[in-house]
Amino acid sequence: MSFSCVSSLSGSSIRGRKTRDDQGSRLFGSFTTHCRIQYSESMSEPHEIWQLGQWIGRLEGGAARLGWAGGELILRVHKGRIRFVEGVDTAELCRLLKCETMGSIDLLEEARLLAAKGQVAEIHAMGAAKELLQENLRGWLLDTEREIEVVEGVPDEVLGATVSITHSLVELVLSDTSGAAAEAILPDLDMVLGRSSNFLDLYAPLRLSEEADLIVSKITGERTAREVIDRSSHDQGEVHRLLAALTATGILEPEQALHLGADMDLLPADEEEKQSRRRLPVLWIAGAAAALIIALAVIVYVMTGPADTAPVELVAAPNVEWGLVIDMGCEPQDLQRVLRKAQENPKILRPVAADSGDGEPCWRLVWGRFASQGAAEAAVQDIPAELRRRGFDPHPIELAGDELNSPGATSD
Repeated sequence: MSFSCVSSLSGSSIRGRKTRDDQGSRLFGSFTTHCRIQYSESMSEPHEIWQLGQWIGRLEGGAARLGWAGGELILRVHKGRIRFVEGVDTAELCRLLKCETMGSIDLLEEARLLAAKGQVAEIHAMGAAKELLQENLRGWLLDTEREIEVVEGVPDEVLGATVSITHSLVELVLSDTSGAAAEAILPDLDMVLGRSSNFLDLYAPLRLSEEADLIVSKITGERTAREVIDRSSHDQGEVHRLLAALTATGILEPEQALHLGADMDLLPADEEEKQSRRRLPVLWIAGAAAALIIALAVIVYVMTGPADTAPVELVAAPNVEWGLVIDMGCEPQDLQRVLRKAQENPKILRPVAADSGDGEPCWRLVWGRFASQGAAEAAVQDIPAELRRRGFDPHPIELAGDELNSPGATSD
């Protein structure tokens, strides 16, 4: 079984070279909204790794400085794509590719320049650069004194290929059969794992195997990593690596499970009963007094208030809307089908998770936005024929909360 993800490069051959600062730290400091995050914990406290994952998962632009005893990396990222990598000896890239160095301090720019000069094909240059990047990321993951510093902002545009930070980290962790990287990311298997708010946007492009989809479909936000591993029929080490890889990239979010320790100072039952009996008369008297005051206030208002006063609306209408479910399923292949359709039609379709009733998640594919159930039902005949699934009866569904913020689905 393999969980390996399909990687891809974006961009075209470079057509020019922008004048760049030869000091990576100065470029890093040029961003605004500087947020310093630093930890000095042991490897059993992987907060820095989770912080990197949450930053990746937000899909916002910026830069991250990763420091460890063996070196330093500066990654400048936009929408999940790494545009610049500084801190890696670019001469090492040319030693791997057996070519002449172009002299850039930016690893990816060096690879782009090598391709532009015809020394090596772009796919090989970027592939070698990605391997060097992953070696350094591994060094940071395994260092007990790792640090992270995050800066928000949008890095400069590039005219050549870029590298997916999500693919890079997922491949790194899944390929580490020693389990060291997974242990550094998820040393405590009693952590509850939940899906991030951008789960679908981050997970779908990985195009993992059906086995991986089956495992991920078991993550409900209520199970610990240990429970997910124990429930799986796959190799425990592989499942651990998969969960760790998705955590390091912000696709999954860990949360400490609540456990009651044996040494917790609990109030004895008999003492609690005595205190309740002592409090009862006081609470009863206070409640009766409050009720009397409210009743008097209502009587005064009825007797003195104007007769034509309109009733006051006390409860605001909830923020809800309706959509039409055009596909649904609860198996891994259903998840793949729903995600594929949503990716092919991002402007009019959105996948929405639902509970099947037995704790297992199901997936609905929703079309349209409507103000009421009646409006949704009246629009069934307007569903494009190519989106209809044979034998499936479209039906309205009420959406609220985070479901309203799902991508796609145009308003009616």
